[in-house]
Amino acid sequence: MFKQLLSGLALTVLVVAQASADSASQWRLSGGQTLSLSYRNTQNVLLSMGQGNQVLVTDNDSYLITRQGGSAVAMNMNDMGEALNAFSRLMLPGAQQMARFEGATVKFNKTGRQEIVAGYRGEVYQMVIQTRAGVEQHELVVSDHPDAVAVQAIFLALGQRAAKVMSSNALFETMNYFSRQAQQAGLGGVLRYGRDMVLEKLERQRLPDATFRLPDGVTLVRLPTYR
Repeated sequence: MFKQLLSGLALTVLVVAQASADSASQWRLSGGQTLSLSYRNTQNVLLSMGQGNQVLVTDNDSYLITRQGGSAVAMNMNDMGEALNAFSRLMLPGAQQMARFEGATVKFNKTGRQEIVAGYRGEVYQMVIQTRAGVEQHELVVSDHPDAVAVQAIFLALGQRAAKVMSSNALFETMNYFSRQAQQAGLGGVLRYGRDMVLEKLERQRLPDATFRLPDGVTLVRLPTYR
């Protein structure tokens, strides 16, 4: 028991250390798009979602950055809550996607197969979700490697920081739900979510400090308050 406690403590310390080191990952989405995640820690994160759209977490602020032509516009997501609630239709796709999981029961069945994803060896699980509408099954590849656990922790933290914006993205909401379930089951970090989101590369590297700052020349937009 004492050895297990020490092992668990050592893994926790290692994961925290990994999550506090600069890393960059790239994920392949269904349809051929890619998503990039760069992070230093939970307070310095940059998520690039393609077409010039980014979510930036820098210290206590979170921004949604969009680009059109050669100009960039940033909106502080701390100010976006009331606006998004006022225009709740913007959040409908993700909300509808997540509604089906309300009251669901989840179990993970080990398939006995292993798979190498982006150089990391993972266990293949069948995730079985019993919903009110019936049974859903999804194949996940998970790994207890500290790199995989750390990047999942960053995704989950980002989901909390940017919840009002990310709830409009059905894929991100579903991925976060699967990650939370895997974390609660003690399975480690998810490397592959079916074929919808697959890790292509994960590298630890020193990133420029400017990565986690608003880009030069960006226009900061203040949203009106809706009552």
